[in-house]
Amino acid sequence: MEMKYEQKILITIGILAIVFILLGVYFLHIQKPTPTEEQLTQKFSEFESQYKEKKVQGYDVTEAEEFAKKAKQAFDRKNYRTAEKFLDDAFEALEKAKFPTMPETLKKEARNKLSQVKVAILYQRVTDGIYYLNRSVDDVINILKETKTNFIFRGWWRKYPCPESPDMQSDFFPPEYIEESVRRGYTYEHLRNAIAKIKKEMPDVIFCGAVSCQWVNKKERDPITGETFDMDKTWAMALDPEKWNISMSKEEFQERFAKKLKWIGADEKYDHSKVWAYFPDITNPDFQKLILDLAKKQIDCGADAIWIDYLFNQAQYLAKITKDQNHPAVRESFEAASKIVNEIHNYGYSKGKYIYVGSWASFVDFPYPPPSLDFVTPTLSSAEAYSRKLDEDFWDARIKKIREKLGDIPIFAHMDIGFERLPLTVFAQNLSTIEQREFLEYADDFFQKKGLIFIYPVHGGWMGNSPKILAFGKFNIYDSLAPEFQTYETIKELARKKSKTKVTGD
Repeated sequence: MEMKYEQKILITIGILAIVFILLGVYFLHIQKPTPTEEQLTQKFSEFESQYKEKKVQGYDVTEAEEFAKKAKQAFDRKNYRTAEKFLDDAFEALEKAKFPTMPETLKKEARNKLSQVKVAILYQRVTDGIYYLNRSVDDVINILKETKTNFIFRGWWRKYPCPESPDMQSDFFPPEYIEESVRRGYTYEHLRNAIAKIKKEMPDVIFCGAVSCQWVNKKERDPITGETFDMDKTWAMALDPEKWNISMSKEEFQERFAKKLKWIGADEKYDHSKVWAYFPDITNPDFQKLILDLAKKQIDCGADAIWIDYLFNQAQYLAKITKDQNHPAVRESFEAASKIVNEIHNYGYSKGKYIYVGSWASFVDFPYPPPSLDFVTPTLSSAEAYSRKLDEDFWDARIKKIREKLGDIPIFAHMDIGFERLPLTVFAQNLSTIEQREFLEYADDFFQKKGLIFIYPVHGGWMGNSPKILAFGKFNIYDSLAPEFQTYETIKELARKKSKTKVTGD
């Protein structure tokens, strides 16, 4: 009996101890100190910063807005505990915020419109005629009408930081930089006005702008936020294979890349403080935000599509270095590239518009779910341009891979440009004017039979360091109207014939 009594006492004490502990935790919780006005003000500021970023990105932040409104009302009544509770709810809602869903009908209509494109032209950039050729936007519109263009490929290419307008006052842009940008038609105001003019005359034309994951300038500026990045910040965005424990230093990789693109000489020692740009890390959050904002700015100026250069090159480079397509570095780089495509789509959704996103077709060689691209742009090889003969086996295999990955999306074949070794430069510098015209006819017929659209090279693109043949005797660009090339009339005739043909779904 005595033993049982002691056991009862011990059990009772144990229960009481648990009760007291639970009560202590409970009272400790409910007696949480009331936040001060200063603490809440700081918390409101943090929320506002995160809220603005999410809203600009296109997230549906309606629920977070409601909680924040209630928090502010409680704060104004000096009910700080309630204000904090609603503010915590606002932060939680912000964390869970999603992109609005694009109505399927709008998405279907947009993709159907892209599938109906018959005539696509390269015109890089639609505003640079005022510098090169005394060619106004109205003149460009006349070219678009004469060629019955449906799709303007790379109508705007953002390479260097771009001023907002000729009147922009900025510590980042020196006055002489803005003056030169204006002379070249390279401000966002030029782009906005040009697209507005083009759309007024040709409301159904699809304007495709372009951004690149090939480089991050040593000094950068975000055109959406106005944030600037000095050399230390951009160097921090540069790709470093050692991030994934790959035995190649950041400097070694960047030096290899700089020499490959001839940013420095073959025997020159690499110094990141002396080159003009770096190969960026597509998995770096700061670079991701920058490249997205560069795309968003063009969308805000009226672009209907964004083409992304070098989107999957990081994954390709790291796969080559590691000799393993399933390496975490490769997978993360591929997923980051796919995420950028989705984010651009989502930004379009937030504007009630479907934005087309395109890039190279290099993703087909990876063992991962394909990106949600709307179109792809494989290029002819330089050898094909030089020999004036297309490799049918190669194109059949490539088309098959693309179709297996992405189905029946538009494929735009083109001649890439930008260096002396690329196909459009080879085409321009090695073929006579007659051979150029004949090759355009041949390539157009070849791709039509394959179900592809050949992008006609009307204007634009740099032809390397020292081309022998210059447009109009003085410009280092390709221009189909130049007497040195004389391909415009052929392009016009091919485009007119094509515009009369039937497209599936017409």
